[in-house]
Order: sequence, then C-alpha cells, then structure tokens
Amino acid sequence: MRQAIISFFLLMPTFCPSAHAAACPNLSVHPGITTLFLQTDFGEKDTASKIFATGMEDAIKKSRQFCLVQDLRAANFALDLAGVDITEDHERAAVSMVLISEKGSLLTHWIRVSSIDNTEKNCQEDVVKVDRAIQRSKRHR
Repeated sequence: MRQAIISFFLLMPTFCPSAHAAACPNLSVHPGITTLFLQTDFGEKDTASKIFATGMEDAIKKSRQFCLVQDLRAANFALDLAGVDITEDHERAAVSMVLISEKGSLLTHWIRVSSIDNTEKNCQEDVVKVDRAIQRSKRHR
C-alpha cells in the first residue's frame, strides 16, 4: 500500500492539468526573475490539497524571485504538485512536489504533509526549497 501511494505521487505530476496563474510583469523591466509554470492535480473532494495548491500559487506570486506564467513554453522551470487529503475531515494533505527544468530534467522531488492551519508557512518554506534547487542547478551548468 505504501509503495502504491509513493508511486502515485511520483507519477501524477506528469499527467497534471495546469493551474491558472496570473501573468508575469514585463520581464524586460524586471530582469533576473525566474519564470515558473505551476501544474496541480488533486481530487474534487481534496479540500486540504486544493488549499495547499492555492497557497503555493500565492506564495510564488508574492516572491521576488519568481513569476508565474500560463504557458509552459515561457517557463524556465515547471513545478508539479499532486495532492491527496489524508484525513477523513479533509484537514491534512500529502502533496508531491516535482521541480523540472525547461530541458525536462528532474531537479528535485519532495513530499509535503501539511494541515490547513500550516499552509501559509509550509508554502513559504517550499518556495525557498524551489529557489535553492534552482540555484544549485545553475551552479552545476
């Protein structure tokens, strides 16, 4: 069972529909901003997962280093989130996060277990993780 859940989280990001994100500011006016395409997938009843995905989108929009784009072709990186609520009351979610470069290379993957109460804090921490992974990848080019 545990193996099946882990496999689900590893495979789901490749089949995810895109999230609806706001357009970036003019990148020629804001040089150095990394464009990011966010894809999400969660069940219709997965309230905590949906709240986390929305929180992640908000945290990225508030960041100084990232700008969400709606077209994958305009993105430097893609962040795929696949979530499932893990409690019957839909208060906690397990979210698989996969960061992929524009060339299709897997940069990092982690699983976040988050309660609705900790969504904002966890999303801020995860934006930092994304930034660190991108900075590491740039050093190794």
